[in-house]
Amino acid sequence: MATAESAAYDELLDLFVEPTVARRILAFHPSATMQVRIETLLAKQRDQTLTAEERAELDEFERIEHFVRLVKARVHHKLGGLPVGSS
Repeated sequence: MATAESAAYDELLDLFVEPTVARRILAFHPSATMQVRIETLLAKQRDQTLTAEERAELDEFERIEHFVRLVKARVHHKLGGLPVGSS
Protein backbone atom coordinates (compact mmCIF):
# COMPACT_ATOMS: atom_id res chain seq x y z
CA MET A 1 0.00 0.00 0.00
CA ALA A 2 1.41 3.37 -1.01
CA THR A 3 1.76 6.06 1.61
CA ALA A 4 0.40 9.54 1.04
CA GLU A 5 3.98 10.74 0.71
CA SER A 6 4.89 8.21 -1.99
CA ALA A 7 1.63 8.89 -3.84
CA ALA A 8 2.40 12.61 -3.84
CA TYR A 9 5.93 11.87 -4.99
CA ASP A 10 4.58 9.71 -7.84
CA GLU A 11 2.27 12.52 -8.93
CA LEU A 12 5.15 14.97 -8.93
CA LEU A 13 7.32 12.59 -10.96
CA ASP A 14 4.53 12.17 -13.49
CA LEU A 15 4.64 15.91 -14.20
CA PHE A 16 8.08 15.42 -15.72
CA VAL A 17 6.83 12.78 -18.15
CA GLU A 18 5.01 15.25 -20.38
CA PRO A 19 6.12 14.55 -23.96
CA THR A 20 7.32 18.13 -24.46
CA VAL A 21 10.02 17.74 -21.80
CA ALA A 22 10.65 14.00 -21.64
CA ARG A 23 13.57 13.85 -24.09
CA ARG A 24 15.24 16.88 -22.53
CA ILE A 25 15.05 15.20 -19.14
CA LEU A 26 16.57 11.99 -20.47
CA ALA A 27 19.43 13.95 -22.03
CA PHE A 28 20.13 16.04 -18.92
CA HIS A 29 23.60 15.89 -17.37
CA PRO A 30 25.26 18.23 -14.89
CA SER A 31 27.22 21.09 -16.42
CA ALA A 32 31.01 20.80 -16.54
CA THR A 33 31.25 23.35 -13.74
CA MET A 34 28.83 21.42 -11.55
CA GLN A 35 30.60 18.14 -12.28
CA VAL A 36 33.97 19.63 -11.25
CA ARG A 37 32.43 20.88 -8.00
CA ILE A 38 30.93 17.47 -7.23
CA GLU A 39 34.25 15.75 -7.94
CA THR A 40 36.04 18.24 -5.68
CA LEU A 41 33.59 17.58 -2.85
CA LEU A 42 33.87 13.82 -3.32
CA ALA A 43 37.68 14.04 -3.19
CA LYS A 44 37.48 16.07 0.02
CA GLN A 45 35.07 13.50 1.43
CA ARG A 46 37.53 10.70 0.65
CA ASP A 47 40.31 12.74 2.31
CA GLN A 48 38.00 13.45 5.27
CA THR A 49 38.52 17.20 4.86
CA LEU A 50 34.93 18.31 4.16
CA THR A 51 33.66 21.24 6.17
CA ALA A 52 30.13 21.11 7.56
CA GLU A 53 29.02 23.52 4.82
CA GLU A 54 30.59 21.34 2.12
CA ARG A 55 28.97 18.24 3.63
CA ALA A 56 25.58 19.95 3.37
CA GLU A 57 26.35 20.94 -0.23
CA LEU A 58 27.33 17.36 -1.13
CA ASP A 59 24.20 16.02 0.60
CA GLU A 60 22.10 18.36 -1.54
CA PHE A 61 23.82 17.20 -4.73
CA GLU A 62 23.08 13.61 -3.70
CA ARG A 63 19.39 14.39 -3.09
CA ILE A 64 19.15 16.08 -6.49
CA GLU A 65 20.92 13.19 -8.21
CA HIS A 66 18.52 10.71 -6.62
CA PHE A 67 15.52 12.73 -7.76
CA VAL A 68 16.87 13.11 -11.31
CA ARG A 69 17.47 9.34 -11.50
CA LEU A 70 13.88 8.67 -10.42
CA VAL A 71 12.53 11.15 -12.95
CA LYS A 72 14.68 9.69 -15.75
CA ALA A 73 13.59 6.15 -14.88
CA ARG A 74 9.91 7.19 -14.89
CA VAL A 75 10.28 9.03 -18.20
CA HIS A 76 12.15 6.13 -19.76
CA HIS A 77 9.45 3.70 -18.60
CA LYS A 78 6.59 5.91 -19.83
CA LEU A 79 8.24 6.28 -23.24
CA GLY A 80 8.42 2.51 -23.51
CA GLY A 81 12.18 2.29 -23.17
CA LEU A 82 12.83 4.73 -26.02
CA PRO A 83 16.58 5.43 -26.13
CA VAL A 84 17.86 8.92 -25.41
CA GLY A 85 18.29 10.91 -28.60
CA SER A 86 15.58 9.06 -30.57
CA SER A 87 13.22 11.23 -32.57
